[in-house]
Amino acid sequence: MVIIHTAEDFIKAMDENPEWLEAVRSRVLPREVLELPRRFEELRAVVEQLAATQNQMLATQNQMLATQNQMLAEQAEMKATQAEMLATQNQMLATQTQILAEQAEMKAEQAEMKAEQAEMKGTQTQILAEQAEMKATQNAILAELKQHTDVLAELKGDKVERDLGKEIYGLLGGYPFRMRLVKVVRGYYWTNSMDRFNNDIHAASDDGEISNEQYDRIMKTDLIASARRRGADEDVYFVFEASGKINRNDVDRAIQSRDAIQAAFKDSEAQAWVYGREISEEDRRYAESVGAAVFISDAER
Repeated sequence: MVIIHTAEDFIKAMDENPEWLEAVRSRVLPREVLELPRRFEELRAVVEQLAATQNQMLATQNQMLATQNQMLAEQAEMKATQAEMLATQNQMLATQTQILAEQAEMKAEQAEMKAEQAEMKGTQTQILAEQAEMKATQNAILAELKQHTDVLAELKGDKVERDLGKEIYGLLGGYPFRMRLVKVVRGYYWTNSMDRFNNDIHAASDDGEISNEQYDRIMKTDLIASARRRGADEDVYFVFEASGKINRNDVDRAIQSRDAIQAAFKDSEAQAWVYGREISEEDRRYAESVGAAVFISDAER
């Protein structure tokens, strides 16, 4: 029988019993999120089918335009023939009746051609309307895909924060830091240390030690941990901003949170950290220039 007293016990139980982890995931994550991969594949199939249909309709339109051009060329040729016949009318008085009959027939054919052209124009208008409708449908699908992508990105960000919560004790307690009494005072998972920390931050705000903006920044920080160096009794606060791909905004938020913590706990040391899967060389140099430490995790590998 597994006995769980702490969050660490719970996490260890999940690691040792994958079927428990799957059961918890099915309870915690909404069915809509679990079905996102399938819905994404269905949407992609719809988009591909719509694109194929549009290409087929464009080919049909091009063929109709070619036919129309051919008919216009034939009409021009017929008009040239009529001019030639009129030019030779004086020489063909004996066959004038026949020529007039042929002219009447040609006019009838021209009228039929104009009617066909009008019908083709109507078909083209219908095709354009259908294309506009298809484009609107594609835009709606793309908007829904973007929404799903945003949801996936948010879930990925939550996972990075959860991974940080799992790694923080080993990160600070292991080599090269060897910190002791590591406590998460603000993070993704609730701990007993959070109540005392929150009370201290509230008191610092009430006493005017930190501004409202600094209070809000602390409350929005992804993770804050306290620890002590070996042989020392003073707390050191480690302020973390977590992201899948770390950027300059993450660094700035970590620095702002560190400064706010330093203002709230003037006698304690505070450090700014950024945690994630990757960071550009430019943003890494920026983090180093403003005093933020960078930790790249390989939790997904």
